[in-house]
Amino acid sequence: MELIRLCNIENNKTKESIILLKLANNYKCPYCGSNKICKNGHTGASQQFRCNACKKNYSSKTNTIFFHTRKTIELWQEYIELFSQGLSLRKIVEKMDKKISYPTSFYWRHKILEVMKNFDNHDKLEGIVEADETYFEESQKGSRHMTRKARKRGFSSEKRIVGLSHNKVCVLTALDRQKHSFNKPVGYGKVSKYQIEILQHRIEKDSILITDGERGYRTIKDVKLKQLKFGKAQSKVYHLNNINNFHSHLKKFMIRFNGVATKYLDNYVNYFREFRDKIDTFNQLLQLQGYYRVVDIKARRVGFKSGVELQQML
Repeated sequence: MELIRLCNIENNKTKESIILLKLANNYKCPYCGSNKICKNGHTGASQQFRCNACKKNYSSKTNTIFFHTRKTIELWQEYIELFSQGLSLRKIVEKMDKKISYPTSFYWRHKILEVMKNFDNHDKLEGIVEADETYFEESQKGSRHMTRKARKRGFSSEKRIVGLSHNKVCVLTALDRQKHSFNKPVGYGKVSKYQIEILQHRIEKDSILITDGERGYRTIKDVKLKQLKFGKAQSKVYHLNNINNFHSHLKKFMIRFNGVATKYLDNYVNYFREFRDKIDTFNQLLQLQGYYRVVDIKARRVGFKSGVELQQML
């Protein structure tokens, strides 16, 4: 039994060395971005480097998801594999035999989600593109100082403007027939033409843009706009079935997290896209730089005005 334990330890060290080698091979100076680097010894299993441009020393873990962590990379790998399956925090902790705590699992998830934003290669949507919005309830989950009254079952404290509550968060979505997608929370309440304009640089010229009757989409230039009255299909080609299906799966995906705080909604929308496209998350993380502290995650704020602030402006 002791021999097996020692062999497992040695095997884990080998795995970690391979992972660190992958980090080193994709490495540039995290301070100045120069590739004029040289090896500068080891600290434990971690390769040390020196930049000949800015003269700074660093390791292969600097400015990566594994930087300043007391856990092994193998434990991170196990977590990321479970994370890629879209499991809830509690299920991940259970499957890892409680090797990490629930709060650690929460912050690891958000460290990964912040780095995952760099997965977007900004490919443009082309051909036949469907665009529409979906809405989520505003959530101040985890906030110690709420800016609105707490919701109560059977009652609504929301004031409705033009038929849509200002406490609903709008997620603007566009999807082409090759399943490439763009999704982003853009604000509270009914989508505006200024928010829709962010699609301009994401859709190729001369594409066919299919939308419902929302007038704001008419601001998109250099596309052939096809608007469907009440969103009803006009033919087997001109329909919004794909994007409606996308929204349905997005809503089902969100249910497993028992409510997502609005300040993290952007992260979870990206999480769904990577989960849907079956991205190899671990190998992608080995190629990306990005390190976020717990205090950075706690300090995150919503990037658009709250429903209460919007109501005060009216």
